[in-house]
Amino acid sequence: SSSEDETLTVLNAKYSNEAEEEPVEEAREVDTTVQKIVTSNFMGPKATPPGFLRRKLRKVPWHTFPDLLTYARCVAIPGLIVQYYCSTHPKKHIHSALIFAIASITDFLDGFLARRWDICSPFGAFLDPVADKLMVSTALILLSGTYGAVVAIPSAVILAREIAVSALREWMASKGKRDSVKVGFQGKCKTAATMVALSIILAVPEGWSTIPSWDLFLNIGMSMLYFSALVTVSSGSIYFKAAAPVLMGKE
Repeated sequence: SSSEDETLTVLNAKYSNEAEEEPVEEAREVDTTVQKIVTSNFMGPKATPPGFLRRKLRKVPWHTFPDLLTYARCVAIPGLIVQYYCSTHPKKHIHSALIFAIASITDFLDGFLARRWDICSPFGAFLDPVADKLMVSTALILLSGTYGAVVAIPSAVILAREIAVSALREWMASKGKRDSVKVGFQGKCKTAATMVALSIILAVPEGWSTIPSWDLFLNIGMSMLYFSALVTVSSGSIYFKAAAPVLMGKE
């Protein structure tokens, strides 16, 4: 009869819907399980699934690694100063360059891990850019004392820009407009070029002028340092241009 057909149709639709919903529910359960595994180690909800090391060493506090790398960069600053002035080793220039270069690499690595694991601590977010600036300014001051005006001039430009932009960001934050002066591509290029240039110059030994190969090496480092000074001015102008409407009272 027609009523029986209608009943069968309703039942078939019901079972069909339930069959379709089962995979969806299973997928949701799997997603929930994955999220629990990811966040159980203090990782963020958008963290990548655990790799080989994180699976094998579950008790290791991986979420602290980005902050530990930032702390290591701060500790490297007095280490660089002591190595630069107090070491009597014939390869002390190489050691100084290695300390600075390794510390520079941690600048990339801590940010990479923080993004990959979707973690961010308030203190780490504050200390990361501070550690970079302290490391770079320390190396600039050390090299200015050794090479004089040829390093002191770009150093003054770089440090003046850092102070001005830091003050600008603080002021814009007080106005609730900090995002308009956040670090851009040119700022990242400036940081990378400066760190590479300083690593090269730190590696040059005393008496470099008598060794043609080191003379060329130093010229490459100096060229990169002046290039980074130009990028510093360019990127700084972009930040001030973005903040101009607020500075002029137009917003």
